[in-house]
Amino acid sequence: MSILLQGAKFKKRLMPLLFPMMLAGCTNFFGSSFTNVLKNDANASSDFYMNKIEQTQEIEDKQTYTLLAARVMVTENKVPQAEALLAELKDLTPEQQLDKSIVEAHISAIKNKNSLAAEQLKVIDLTKLSASQKSRYYEVAARIAENKREIIEAVKARIQKDYNLTDVQRKQENIDRTWALLRSANKGTINNTSAEGNVALAGWLALAKAYNDNMSQPAQLNKALEDWKASYPNHSAAYMLPTELRSVSNFQQTQLNKVTLLLPLSGDASLIGSTVKAGFDDSRGADTSMQVETIDTIATPIQDALSQAKQGGSSAIVGPLLKPNVDAVINNASAVQGMDVLALNSTHNSRAINQMCYYGLSPEDEAEFAADKMWNDNIREPLVLVPQSDLGQRTASAFNVRWQQLAATDANIVFFRSTDDVSVALQSGAAQAAKAVYVVATDSELVDIKSTIDNANKGLQIYASSRSNTSNSTPEYRLQMNGVKFSDIPFFKESDSSQYQKILQATNGDYSLMRLYAMGADAWLLINKFNELRQVPGYSVSGLTGTLSAGPNCNIERSMTWYQYQDGNVVPLN
Repeated sequence: MSILLQGAKFKKRLMPLLFPMMLAGCTNFFGSSFTNVLKNDANASSDFYMNKIEQTQEIEDKQTYTLLAARVMVTENKVPQAEALLAELKDLTPEQQLDKSIVEAHISAIKNKNSLAAEQLKVIDLTKLSASQKSRYYEVAARIAENKREIIEAVKARIQKDYNLTDVQRKQENIDRTWALLRSANKGTINNTSAEGNVALAGWLALAKAYNDNMSQPAQLNKALEDWKASYPNHSAAYMLPTELRSVSNFQQTQLNKVTLLLPLSGDASLIGSTVKAGFDDSRGADTSMQVETIDTIATPIQDALSQAKQGGSSAIVGPLLKPNVDAVINNASAVQGMDVLALNSTHNSRAINQMCYYGLSPEDEAEFAADKMWNDNIREPLVLVPQSDLGQRTASAFNVRWQQLAATDANIVFFRSTDDVSVALQSGAAQAAKAVYVVATDSELVDIKSTIDNANKGLQIYASSRSNTSNSTPEYRLQMNGVKFSDIPFFKESDSSQYQKILQATNGDYSLMRLYAMGADAWLLINKFNELRQVPGYSVSGLTGTLSAGPNCNIERSMTWYQYQDGNVVPLN
């Protein structure tokens, strides 16, 4: 008996020592290799695994931690670091080599080397993969299809990934990504795809069709989603609805009784404010069902203006326009509680605030739009030329953030003070690979830049921002710009309309003021569809400044129009 008691006491003393060893040791207590962790999800950061490499003595386990670190680095957008780690590995076990193959294929897909990635997947034996590894395998397959704009193939791959996911967060992320793919597809693709024999795909297509058919009528959309759930009760998306669809169930149609317009109507900014107001008033037209109060934010301090709007019974505010006043609203959100606010500008402090959206003609929006356009035009290594200024910094940052989302790599950005800087940039190694350039410049600067590009025989396609599009362009200028594409508001397509001619005369043909007028007109449209924009993902309004929809933090995003100079004429491309 005493021997048994001693044995029990010894085990109690021994287990606290053994337990950490069983968790962290290179080979666990029962002889199973630590390398088996490669079959599981990697839930730590790359820094954590890098520290483990330093702390571990066994070569095989160092290699396992290296593979885990490289795997996570890929998801952290640290592809070069991941490649460097993989290059250090040698004499791997079969299990390690198998996992390394998945990481290598993932890197190839991220770098848009689709054929190589597909070949790397083809040699992987699916029967030897765990569920977690299969989910990563199908993630790569989905990425290849996305790169090739094969939306349905990407969805099919994500369906296979879904089957192999058990982690709730990863499952939700995959469902959200699947839904985003379907939302990016045109209606013809959704309606004409056969899902015979694939119930999961049929469910996804039916969900997308129900959404597309009812998106412009949000009041009916919720019922359509409930009907879809009844038809596909066992579908993954029925258990775990795409995140952006959850707000639809709470939708309430916009109902306004009084709007307060906050604009600078005196002082140096009076021309800007009065032009925006003219657009707002003209868009409102003869609609007298809603009361509109206007407050001059130069004559009235912003806090007093907000109090006046609330005390006067306004249900919505359009404005303010000047950035310091927008910041004042952001920093005192309680002052506008209970009112919808459509700020007519955004700042570095802009953030998600309940019942507040940000709308303006920001260069950041235009830069993101340009990145999308170039990517869709199959440009993969763009050169971005922006002025050495605050405008240039903001534009470059916005373009690069969007490009990282599209290509998982940085764009080649050059800041210029003069044409000489552009000439030097064109000789750089990075510029040698470029097939197109995005330029933010005035019309005179663009003349010099295009001449420099032409003289260097680069043959680069040129995409430009609206900054270069002015009413001063002569026939000679338009001929010189032949082939250049530029973005601007779609209102400029309507040059034959009576509205266009009216505004052309009222602004003396100043394109900057015409854009502000169009912005004011669209502000009226937006405030009347405020709940729809906030609560119905993808809901859009066609306005004079573009097709408008709500993005992150309810920043109103604009899909603008692309134009091209062709033989002395300006031709809309979309």
